[in-house]
Amino acid sequence: MAMGAHSNGWRALAGVFGLAFVVVLLFALVALVALRPTDHLAWVQLADLAADLRLDAGLQTKPLKDAVIAEALHDQALDGTAAGGLAIAPVLAAVPQQPVVAVSLPPAVRPVTTPTPSQPAPQPAPSATPAPTPAPMAVPTPTATPAPSPAPAPSSTPAPKPSPSATPTPTPAPPFAISSATESVSKSFKNGSSNGGGNNGHCAQTTVTATGSFTTNGVGGWVFYQWVRLDSQGNRTTIPEAPIWVVAGDTSSHAVVSDLFTPPSSGSDQLVFLNPAYSVPPQGWSCVG
Repeated sequence: MAMGAHSNGWRALAGVFGLAFVVVLLFALVALVALRPTDHLAWVQLADLAADLRLDAGLQTKPLKDAVIAEALHDQALDGTAAGGLAIAPVLAAVPQQPVVAVSLPPAVRPVTTPTPSQPAPQPAPSATPAPTPAPMAVPTPTATPAPSPAPAPSSTPAPKPSPSATPTPTPAPPFAISSATESVSKSFKNGSSNGGGNNGHCAQTTVTATGSFTTNGVGGWVFYQWVRLDSQGNRTTIPEAPIWVVAGDTSSHAVVSDLFTPPSSGSDQLVFLNPAYSVPPQGWSCVG
């Protein structure tokens, strides 16, 4: 039983190898037939398929098999040229003994096409006569038009620049000063008489009154002043007074505080301005000591 199974396996394996060999041989024969060199070509004029296939009609070459060419020649010999089929060029069918396309067929079945006597022999196209060359005509030379000279550009006169106005130098304000001053001294007697009465003008019965005034330049400021008394014995007495404020722009006369006293002897009284500095001549009086 084991022996029979072993022999069946070898037979199956041999059958597979044999089938493979047959297939390889068949493919080799097909390849030889397909790769056999084709030396026979036929000129086939295709129908005008430009309207249907949108192609340009014309003479195209395509290698055909011998059997196809033989069938085409046979059909042409029997039925004539069909309008809708393959058309063999007249040159291929006109030669009776040696056609342009050699078909590998036995001599007994090779078709022979007799040329149609009604077809006229092709006439050579007449050579085109060259047209006479016209005589060259003289072309007039155009006269060059001179280019217009450009107009001179007007010279622009620059506008004079305004000179900057000079800034005036501010005049410095003058210092505060006294323009003028006056002074007067008078005496009176205590008993009301003008000459002292029975006192014969004794100083103890005399009252001295000194008055004064001043004007400024209008700058404005404080005015400091004093009274200076000087008797006949050379004694000097200074009586300072309160300052007076003068508004800017005021140039009117201003009175000072009067100096009123009983003198010990004859003497003088003077109005002295400390600031702004100014002084007037002293005014004197006389009395009996």
